[in-house]
Amino acid sequence: MIRMVAGLVAILPAIVVFAGAIAGSETPRKRSLIEEVGIKRLFGWPPNGHDVLRLMHEFDLVQLRAAGIAATRGTDAVQRFALAQAEHARQREAAIVRLNMFALLNIDFAADPSLVRRNELAGLQGAVGQAFMRDYIAKQRDDIVDTIAMLKRYLLNPDNDDIRRFAQQQLPLLQQAREELQRLE
Repeated sequence: MIRMVAGLVAILPAIVVFAGAIAGSETPRKRSLIEEVGIKRLFGWPPNGHDVLRLMHEFDLVQLRAAGIAATRGTDAVQRFALAQAEHARQREAAIVRLNMFALLNIDFAADPSLVRRNELAGLQGAVGQAFMRDYIAKQRDDIVDTIAMLKRYLLNPDNDDIRRFAQQQLPLLQQAREELQRLE
């Protein structure tokens, strides 16, 4: 047992150095896997502007697809919530495209959400009734809470003034969505 702990302690600095090297070698076109899997969060590193725009883009893709699913399965209140979130997602996407273009960030945005997010949407698509309502609200809550946390972490140490302003504009909208979702529960 002591040997195992000593071995872990011995390799911990190497892991930190390796993660730091990966974080430092990010380029605008490279997808930040270390942000996506939570390594930056674990070590207290804030996301960079590219992380924010990529993750907000994926969040918007999920919002748009979830609204389509909610339109056929949700209650009237859930449908109104989903449509409002889809409209916010469309507006955010227009802002994200402008930021990417005019700030010369050259981010290659994915056309589809990640495989994990597509699987979550497929699970929603297969649910009906109370199961759909419970899953939809839980997934929306988790997505919104995670996105708010990511924006707050970014605003602690922003690396781009335009993306900082964008994050500051989106934060109250997402907090309002979280409150609306709590009323649906």
